[in-house]
Amino acid sequence: MTKTIFALALTPLLAAAAAAQSSEALSAAGEANLLRFQPVLQDQVRAAADLRDAQNVLQPALQPRAVSPFQTNSVLTSVNLPSLLDRNLHVLTGQFGAGNKDMGLATDAGFKSFYFTFTDARGTILSPIGNPRDLINNGVDARVDSQSTYTMSVSIDIFNPVRGSTFQMTPDGNSPGQTYSMNTGQLLDDVRARAAVFSTNGVEYWLFYGRDARAGGGFAGTRSLLFVHEDGTSTKAWPLAQSALKPGVPASVNLGGNVVVVTLNGATLTVSQ
Repeated sequence: MTKTIFALALTPLLAAAAAAQSSEALSAAGEANLLRFQPVLQDQVRAAADLRDAQNVLQPALQPRAVSPFQTNSVLTSVNLPSLLDRNLHVLTGQFGAGNKDMGLATDAGFKSFYFTFTDARGTILSPIGNPRDLINNGVDARVDSQSTYTMSVSIDIFNPVRGSTFQMTPDGNSPGQTYSMNTGQLLDDVRARAAVFSTNGVEYWLFYGRDARAGGGFAGTRSLLFVHEDGTSTKAWPLAQSALKPGVPASVNLGGNVVVVTLNGATLTVSQ
């Protein structure tokens, strides 16, 4: 789903890469540089290693529990779902391959497989990412149309891996199209601009909604919601299948210790305290 999921998918990878590259920097540095920079670098290594060993950004799927309508208090946000649908497919616009396309990201219903998406008037092409860790190694090849392939890669900033790194999109060989480069901090800011944003107990959440990708191409008939709390290397995301919500029945979900009530009425999703 959207630029958000793309940015979230990068978050643990950036931190893991930062840990590895920071360790290499410590080993390769000369004695004088070690004496000067070792405390700073070690702090970065420890922070990245903590994230690497911590829980993943993507949390287990939410299991809503029905509650009485009288248990809800104030409304945090009320969202028209059709207006939020598939914003994930229209994250960046540019000349990818032979013509202009919108680039985005999609996932399957289980949030296990990720796909780069390229959309124009003819439809959407889904290009499997495979192992996302390859983004920080040799890059991932993405098919943008029948004749064009791009390499998607991430250049790590070890001191600020989540917001200071660079996402690069480069056409391969004789493939037409433009080369693009984007700061990951800007990526996250743009993600937020496409979300339904609400706050509770001083914690901000982003809400997204999209179709589930189908193995073998195209989209399934199912749709999913994604709640996100962006907090640098401590970012968390909670998926929720739309099918898990019974129309008109308020249900509670736990977002990292903050319990909210979601109610689906027709095309409207309401989030309450």
